Amino acid sequence: MTAANYLAYTAPINPPNATPVLTLPQIWKALQLKVRSAETFVGAAISSTTVLSTSNDTHGRNVTEREVVFREGERRVKEVVTEYPWMKIEFKQTDGSLVCNIVSEGAKGEEEGDLNMTYTFEWMLGHESEESVKEKRVKQRGMAKMAVESTIEVMRKLAAEGKLD
Repeated sequence: MTAANYLAYTAPINPPNATPVLTLPQIWKALQLKVRSAETFVGAAISSTTVLSTSNDTHGRNVTEREVVFREGERRVKEVVTEYPWMKIEFKQTDGSLVCNIVSEGAKGEEEGDLNMTYTFEWMLGHESEESVKEKRVKQRGMAKMAVESTIEVMRKLAAEGKLD
């Protein structure tokens, strides 16, 4: 049986006193940039992104084929990235792993800046021992937290520099 780890991590995009307050259009523009330049947002994990092709699917969604290079082991991974406007971006890897970047509203709603960033991870691990799967889960939990928080931090920096308007 193939082992897998399933994780999700959520953080508020606009916590109290955050400046600038990010809007949904700014967040979406940043996520679209992340498709083409993952290292800008999660440079601790990914060293480069190469776009191989872009197209639209039958529903008109943007689809990008890309190759990313992970820093650990300089591992090259091809992904098919599908954009679901204003809500999520899916990153499907050739081994069956799936990462989703999801933007959702909190109770106060978008108008109040109450937006959240959730990353979900379905990491396919192959045929590994239960011990190895558990060890990787601990490491991947930390990576998930870093990825969400780093992405929000970079979004805020880009917005402050006027690059998301």
